[in-house]
Amino acid sequence: MQDPVAGLISFVIMLYIALLFVRQFAAESERYDDVLGMIFRATDPVVSPVQNTLPSGNAHLAPALVLAALLLLQGILIGSIPYAIKQFAGKLLQLYVLIIIIITAFREYHTNPIASFCQRIVSPVRALAAGVSQHVPTVNLLSVAGLVVVHSMVVVVLNGLMVEAFDDSAPFLDAFIGSGAEPGSLLLILNLTQFFTYAIIANALLSWVSPNPLNPIVQLLTLIALPIMEPIRRVIPPLGGAIDISPIIAILALQFFYGIVFNLLTG
Repeated sequence: MQDPVAGLISFVIMLYIALLFVRQFAAESERYDDVLGMIFRATDPVVSPVQNTLPSGNAHLAPALVLAALLLLQGILIGSIPYAIKQFAGKLLQLYVLIIIIITAFREYHTNPIASFCQRIVSPVRALAAGVSQHVPTVNLLSVAGLVVVHSMVVVVLNGLMVEAFDDSAPFLDAFIGSGAEPGSLLLILNLTQFFTYAIIANALLSWVSPNPLNPIVQLLTLIALPIMEPIRRVIPPLGGAIDISPIIAILALQFFYGIVFNLLTG
């Protein structure tokens, strides 16, 4: 069982790694933005000292250097640097695929500042795919396929570096799908169904308290949840005009989809 103090430190490190990763895509002028400003203020205490030691022309590299240092520290804390990098790579894969799903499936994503900023994160990947095809759906599909291949190759290398490396005759297949308790690239993407489940639940709960519709987080949750629930509402309208069961049906449908695909991939 992990020591609670070590677990808390590990959580804080992972939180800072996530914040630093996002900060790399933010312009300095955006430190006065409501949301991004919080990220700048949270990470300045660890970034500013590094920026002050770098030449002025390289100051923009400070967040990436601090992120790398924290990733190494996380590896030391959990006893395996390759495993810490593997965890980070898995979260990156999920983040990138999630953003691509949102900008593909939800046409109004550009109206939300958070979703719009996230599009900036995946732009380099989509730009590479656009060199093969200019057809937007193809670009998104190629982007996801490329991310899956790169992630699988990274996992194969990291598994080979780990002390507890898998005795495996098909390392790429296991990295691609997964083995045992270690999800591969495809299972990590499949696990994103949980994110959509949480988004639907959060959106349903917020509807009870009449939140500010101009809040970017509220807008994002609505942007994600409504396109999933609206087709259900057209078939099953609110009972008595007041009781909306579309969130429950949507969640059950997502769990059913997860179970079917999980069995197909692991069966």
